[in-house]
Amino acid sequence: MTPGLVLAFDDERDTAQALASALEVPAALIERHRFPDGESKLRLPPRLPAQLVLLRGLHQPNEKLVELLIALPAARDLGARQILLVSPYLAYMRQDMAFTPGEAVSQRHIAALLAGQVDGLITIDPHLHRIQSLDEVMPGCRGVALTAAPLLGAWAAAQVPGALLLGPDEEALQWVAAAGQAQGLAYAVCCKQRFGDRDVRVALPDVPLTGRAV
Repeated sequence: MTPGLVLAFDDERDTAQALASALEVPAALIERHRFPDGESKLRLPPRLPAQLVLLRGLHQPNEKLVELLIALPAARDLGARQILLVSPYLAYMRQDMAFTPGEAVSQRHIAALLAGQVDGLITIDPHLHRIQSLDEVMPGCRGVALTAAPLLGAWAAAQVPGALLLGPDEEALQWVAAAGQAQGLAYAVCCKQRFGDRDVRVALPDVPLTGRAV
């Protein structure tokens, strides 16, 4: 795919411009109008190229996900034939199984919903705790999961040489290990117990911490 344009929402202008510069293509913005009841009206460029990159991070996801699901079919109406979604943070991936009867497995449902609207997806370090790849939950769509861990390790090593990298829990081991190993930094993870969304208890690992940069 050789995109002709990077299309983004107006609150991601700087990121869109950086991505467009790297791809050596122009960038354009989706304008948004917010009605008093919170509903959004979107305005895209009136003509779009056949191959399009659409950038949308999905932190604070509910509003952004609805707007994205409006923008994607609108982009096809305006000329896009292949759409690559670049979503640095891919929301709703944490609920990857029903922990109690009746819980919706949002990872599977949201991933399938997006897969029906885009031809490809690039994201960074998604929550794939119980699956091996995005392909398992995004049928018919090529999903690519990049990792920022080595870059974070390089940044940490440059800022504080010899630092100890500490992850919040066992699920973070895959990332903290990749960051540490890339730069020869020591690493460890905490033990976390979650009793609620804001009630979390963390025990430090049994490693020497006194006097160390963490």
